[in-house]
Amino acid sequence: SSDLATVYSFFQALQSYIFHEDHFRMEDKMHFLPTEDHVKVSGRTIFRDNVRYLGYSATSISFCFTGQKAQAVIISDPADWPEEHHAWIGIFINDATEPAKRVELTRLRQTVDLFESEIPETVTVTIMKYSEPEYAICGIEELIIDTEELLPPPAPKKRKIQIIGDSITCGYGVEGSASDELHNTAVEDPTKSYSVKTARALDTDFEIVAWNGKGVISAYIGDGDQADDSWLVPMLYEYTDAGCCQQFFHEPPSLWEKWDHTRFEPDLITVYLGTNDASYTKNYPERKKAFSLVYQGFLRNIHAKHPQAKILCMHGTMDQTLCSTVQHAVKEYSKANEDVAIKYLQLPLQDEEKDGIGTFWHPTEATHQKVSELVVAAAKKLMDWE
Repeated sequence: SSDLATVYSFFQALQSYIFHEDHFRMEDKMHFLPTEDHVKVSGRTIFRDNVRYLGYSATSISFCFTGQKAQAVIISDPADWPEEHHAWIGIFINDATEPAKRVELTRLRQTVDLFESEIPETVTVTIMKYSEPEYAICGIEELIIDTEELLPPPAPKKRKIQIIGDSITCGYGVEGSASDELHNTAVEDPTKSYSVKTARALDTDFEIVAWNGKGVISAYIGDGDQADDSWLVPMLYEYTDAGCCQQFFHEPPSLWEKWDHTRFEPDLITVYLGTNDASYTKNYPERKKAFSLVYQGFLRNIHAKHPQAKILCMHGTMDQTLCSTVQHAVKEYSKANEDVAIKYLQLPLQDEEKDGIGTFWHPTEATHQKVSELVVAAAKKLMDWE
């Protein structure tokens, strides 16, 4: 991957040298770089050497144009991953909630057809990353349209939500089944997760920071007994996309791109963490206490970064070992920080008999829909939103 990154850097430098602009004509088509004057960016992205890397689940770019055809040149690193861990994207047209197509990134560099019509139309095109940042990368190199200019990007929405979580938030295995022996990115779909469902229901722009298997004081350890604290969500929260920096650019932590939290100021922040920590804490009181203290510390950091945002914490869909601990942590934090608007939402355990189970016992879309309805109701009450 490091060699690929070097090749892409050279290619982009050469392109900039040749054209001296951020768009150029080739074969009666116009090519545009995915810069923020051309596209609306949703979520945390690294923009390096004229490539915009979509990292976290549901990270996207959207652009508008009038014409008959639009394409994108997209890079990935499929050779570094097994087929079941390739990157996937969804292509959306206008306000559709279902993708016009889903595309597996199977080549180092491929041109993806985004939109085509027999007559010119004015449309908004969105490229959304479906797979998680742990797996193969997705880099948008350029956009190609059959007309002279892009239209202004879509306007920002009035409301903003930051969504922090783990695999549940990502839509991990939402289209899979309990019989799956391997996790496959082909059955990930963040739009079927409570996270995107909630953001859409509340008509918000959103930013997701979520990574499967990770927690507050420990990653998922199965039947183990030692905490795995090498890669945790509070750490990931500080960076734009630590996964891309480490796994694709092969940079040491000292060079990872720090996230500028002023780039996205949410009105509401949701925190759904603890499921993976429970594999370590089990029912040991001292471990639960350690989790509570670090969880409260994370809440303090979140509030320091976004002092105007209200916070909604939740837990319970897959495992309820830490429900009372999360609730207690929120209560203790609230007592010590009376100026912070923060609430805890208890979620019901998923109903396997009624709603099914996804890959590795993850929630199905039916369960996510129920969770979303609860989160939406709690958010509206907390935020006083209609």
